[in-house]
Amino acid sequence: MKIVASKRLLAIAGCALALIAVAPSVASADVVWTVTGAFDDGGTLSGFFDTNVYGYLSGFNLQTTTGTSDVAFDYNASDSYYSNGTFYVDAQPGYQSDLHLQFANSLSVASANNTIQGGHAGPSWECQGSYGCYLPSGGSIRYLTSGYASTGAVPEPAAWTMMIVGFGGIGAVLRRRRIASAALA
Repeated sequence: MKIVASKRLLAIAGCALALIAVAPSVASADVVWTVTGAFDDGGTLSGFFDTNVYGYLSGFNLQTTTGTSDVAFDYNASDSYYSNGTFYVDAQPGYQSDLHLQFANSLSVASANNTIQGGHAGPSWECQGSYGCYLPSGGSIRYLTSGYASTGAVPEPAAWTMMIVGFGGIGAVLRRRRIASAALA
């Protein structure tokens, strides 16, 4: 009886260790950042962007709402980039609007809540007005006063498979335990 119980305990411990070993890691999957923020003119910023395992921007959709000085804009064009060296996302779709975001921490090292660096005169801002948008001193500018990007790792398919197998193993052990208990009764 003690041998059977220790085998069960060993099987449960093995399944638990397998689940821990295959937990998803940020380094092995794209990181999806959810962005929220507020401008000094009352407008807001929301949306998301993805960085891949190499630290490059792989997709984004950021929207700003109308405030007292600038109109709403949807940043989803492909001519934007992520700079790993200075930690910002810069969007310049069609030379019309420019959204510059700078973060307190590196985006290549995901944290739960990465603050957007804001305040009057930058460093995070939105500019509308053609070529002047390339320069913080040109065009119509509003500055982000607050905001952050929240992150979550996306597990790889192999990790999902191993987790499902682990849960199945735990279920099988529990089912055997129930059958063995019923037989003894």
